[in-house]
Amino acid sequence: MGRDKARVELDGRSLIERALAVLDGSCATVALACGGAPRYAELGRALVLDRIEDGGPLAGIEAALASAPPGHVVVLAVDLPRVDAAFLEGLLARARAEDLDACLARSPFGLEPLCGVYHTRLAPRIRALLDRGERKVTSALVFELEAHALPRWAAIAVDAHHGATRNVNTPADLEAARAPLDERKATA
Repeated sequence: MGRDKARVELDGRSLIERALAVLDGSCATVALACGGAPRYAELGRALVLDRIEDGGPLAGIEAALASAPPGHVVVLAVDLPRVDAAFLEGLLARARAEDLDACLARSPFGLEPLCGVYHTRLAPRIRALLDRGERKVTSALVFELEAHALPRWAAIAVDAHHGATRNVNTPADLEAARAPLDERKATA
């Protein structure tokens, strides 16, 4: 994108404002994992800083889990503007009902680790991954999930036709996200 994706506007709101609105609909407390330096303070939320510089999303997940009270934590990337509160509530309900370590969205492209629920008891395991140099959620944590190194996890399929887990990474992705829902269904 060439700029901070969180500030990119879609339908009159920034991606971060959209994510906050969704999280507010399903979570009692919302904090922002903002990397290694405080950002977005003007949004009035607690800011969670990464312990490891340039640790990417995996460091953000670890920071969120380490700073939260014991229990389940909902994780949502700002670049997933079509995820809704009802889907997150479904992930959270299943994670709580089955006392899962993780409950993630599954799209046609695979597991979506930045749209999920993690239990705080995973913080030490994620910290160990970071300490050994892992930076990608997909190559580290998702591998452990799929290899059943973490036995208590689940995935909930997302309807592929509404594009909920389609990331906004490029200007073309942003234009596709701007298309009305009916058009996205026809082209998905």
